[in-house]
Amino acid sequence: MRELRVIFVGCEKPENAGFICRVMKNFGFHELWFVNPIADLSLATITAKHAIDILKNAKKVASLHEALKDVDIAVATTATRPKSRRNILRNYITPREFAENWAQSRGKTGLLFGREGIGLTNEEISMCDFVVSIPTSEEYPEMNVSHSAAVILYELAIAEERVKAIREMAGEQEKQMLINILKECLLNTSMPKHKLEVAIRVFRNVIGRSYLSEREAKVMIGVFRRLCHQKDYLPS
Repeated sequence: MRELRVIFVGCEKPENAGFICRVMKNFGFHELWFVNPIADLSLATITAKHAIDILKNAKKVASLHEALKDVDIAVATTATRPKSRRNILRNYITPREFAENWAQSRGKTGLLFGREGIGLTNEEISMCDFVVSIPTSEEYPEMNVSHSAAVILYELAIAEERVKAIREMAGEQEKQMLINILKECLLNTSMPKHKLEVAIRVFRNVIGRSYLSEREAKVMIGVFRRLCHQKDYLPS
């Protein structure tokens, strides 16, 4: 199983806590931990809106060590990107790169967001496996913490849907069965061989571009089989 825990370190403003709950629910994530929050979290219900359940179920702990104790991969987020790759601690990947790896991972990932004022400290970042940073404009690189969460969680949700779609796509066996049954149907017609070969090639191209699902392929195989054995419906 692949799981995600959002960890908000040192939350200073209750409205941001509520907004993070909202974006988590928008993109289908539900586990939230607060580490040593300064804000009065009871006030976060105003901005949490219909994600109050995430706020109410959130855990509050006194240390980052406690929030990471059963996490397999810890990921820091930061707006401060190094000007030199020699800054090993803050070497970063983009949200999209992170999402592509996460969508194919197993275990629990802890995604850390830092304080509204200073973000995560170097010590907190050093407790993580790697750093994610959004490639914002150098003119104004700092984003509101809830906006950063929205961007990263969106990328995770999109990557997860992409992996699901790939898993549900028709495999080579289903696609070849579909092509074979079409070929069988066309062989029962008077279509010249060279036109038949062109038709098969076109059909193969269409199947390839359409990202046919396994279910769609099976339905089409059934349809062509019925047509193939009802010659009245075949072109002469």
